[in-house]
Amino acid sequence: MAEAHEVEAAIKRLSGMGPDEFMNAVVRHITGAPDKRDAPHDVQAAALAAPQMAPRTLDALELAIKRARTFLPLQEGESRKQQAARIAPFRASLQAAMRPYQDVVEDLAHEEAKHLAALDDETFTRRWTAFVLDEPVTGPVPRRVQALAFRSPRVAARADEVCRLMAEEPGRFLPAAAPDESRKAHDARVRGLRDRAAAEQRFLRYAIQYAEARYGRMPSEPNVRLRALRLLGDKHPEELSSLLHQVRAELQEGKREARRDARAVRRATTKRAP
Repeated sequence: MAEAHEVEAAIKRLSGMGPDEFMNAVVRHITGAPDKRDAPHDVQAAALAAPQMAPRTLDALELAIKRARTFLPLQEGESRKQQAARIAPFRASLQAAMRPYQDVVEDLAHEEAKHLAALDDETFTRRWTAFVLDEPVTGPVPRRVQALAFRSPRVAARADEVCRLMAEEPGRFLPAAAPDESRKAHDARVRGLRDRAAAEQRFLRYAIQYAEARYGRMPSEPNVRLRALRLLGDKHPEELSSLLHQVRAELQEGKREARRDARAVRRATTKRAP
């Protein structure tokens, strides 16, 4: 059994590695091909699954799966099909190894979700905005854990409401503009924020619907038309006002036509009566 001080030393050494070096260490551990610089297998296993390392281990496994061909390059005289046959079990072994680390990350996300749920509105909005803007993570909570926590049923509805405000009032959430920022650059930042908020809302919607379904309620679909109308009002208030006047006028004219038709029917009926 790995000793605590050995695990701590391994964590410290792994934490100091760059992304590629760390990924290679993870792959060596999973495939059973350790380097002499690696810690003993049980020590390395405990270190990689430690709460402070598990999110990074998962990131490394996902990256290694994408870069599988770099670990198993095409050999001389080998066809692409033969290479793919070697890569398939390699990828499968990495995917199968992910579950224990996912369990650790999900536990961390559960605790982070409880913390987020207890925040006041201002602090929660600030944390969510930093996440949506993909600002560098400076605290102890990795982005992977943050993502799962924000998308949990416990806080998803709260994050979804902030996303709605981001679409309607993006200026409230964007960092201060540079003094020489052009209108075009500003509009690009606004579109970027709205696009990222909309992308996150798609994830949040699943979490919200899951929470509703658990209590036997049929999930409702988002009111897309209403949100689009709000955005139109923000970007083109005069055009929206003109359209509203036009629609009201058409409705009034429709009512007047209906009354005229009703009167015509009554008059025709009266004339035919004996």
